[in-house]
Amino acid sequence: MAVVDEIIAARDCGVVHCGLSGRASPSVSELAAEFGLASEPACYREIDADSARRLVRLVLNQDMAYNANIIPPDRAVELADRFLAQFGTDDVRYYTNGAFHETRGPKLGAPSASWNPVTTATFDTGVLVIGPRCSGCLWVEDED
Repeated sequence: MAVVDEIIAARDCGVVHCGLSGRASPSVSELAAEFGLASEPACYREIDADSARRLVRLVLNQDMAYNANIIPPDRAVELADRFLAQFGTDDVRYYTNGAFHETRGPKLGAPSASWNPVTTATFDTGVLVIGPRCSGCLWVEDED
């Protein structure tokens, strides 16, 4: 089973947008639209690889509304690392819509977390990845 399928099966609450892009070198707007997210580039900001890894691990591990554990931490780390490994490490760019990854500690929804909604859900965040080999998305919508 591909890592994308494992992620979708394991994160069994909320809406998960996860996959590889069909475009060779998409812009942030094109990649977002391909996965059903708002395509306005101002909604997204670039983050570094460590921040992207931390964010993907968090959204796999817990929901954004109540910080309930969804995927055990070790499994979330393994899935996040496998998902991000698909894109390589050179010339890869990561984008998100907020500051969930800046949370200090083990909880996703810190009171200071802010974001630009890119879906109609109460909470949404994730990572758009644009790489030289392939691009993709791992984004989650949660409701309270």
